[in-house]
Order: sequence, then C-alpha cells, then structure tokens
Amino acid sequence: MSVANVVMFEFEKSEDLENWAEWYQAHGPFPHQEINVFVKTGETSAFGIATYPNEEARETGGKLRDDLIGNSKMSFEIKEIVPLSGPVIFEFIDGVLNPAHSS
Repeated sequence: MSVANVVMFEFEKSEDLENWAEWYQAHGPFPHQEINVFVKTGETSAFGIATYPNEEARETGGKLRDDLIGNSKMSFEIKEIVPLSGPVIFEFIDGVLNPAHSS
C-alpha cells in the first residue's frame, strides 16, 4: 500500500511561495514519488501531497524536504511547516480508481 506525506506550508511572503513552486518544478520531484500535488490555499499558504510506494521511501522524502527547507541558500523563506503522514486509502486519476492504491 502506498503512503503519503501531507504538508501544510506557511511562507513569509507570497513571493516565497511562488519561488518554492518555481524551484520545485525545475528540480523536483523527490526520488520514488508516485504522485506529487502542490495546492495554493492562500496568499502565503499551501498544501503539498506526495505519495510513495513504501514507508522507507516516504521517510527519505521527508528527510529531503526537511534538509531543503533548512538550507539557508534557497530563495524562499518558510514561516512554518506542519508535516503529516499516513497510508493512501484510495486514489482516483482522471476519474478512474487506481486498484493498486485502493484498500
């Protein structure tokens, strides 16, 4: 069963959110990600959802995220992140249930 990291991001400024999104589009995704979605929920806030094939890959993705966010040389500042994780119960892609990711 796939597992996911779900992360709430709060950036210092709207430009920081845009810089993160631009950087990630150019340099992402993290290794072994099956799906990655980044949703802007406000001027300075967003949710990231990334699925992985197993817990080991999910933990590696979380460590890479934390290392990247802690890197002071990046062109964005994140005020707060709230990481959550758990199993993927089901997944629809283009309106079709993916049997590999349904329990």
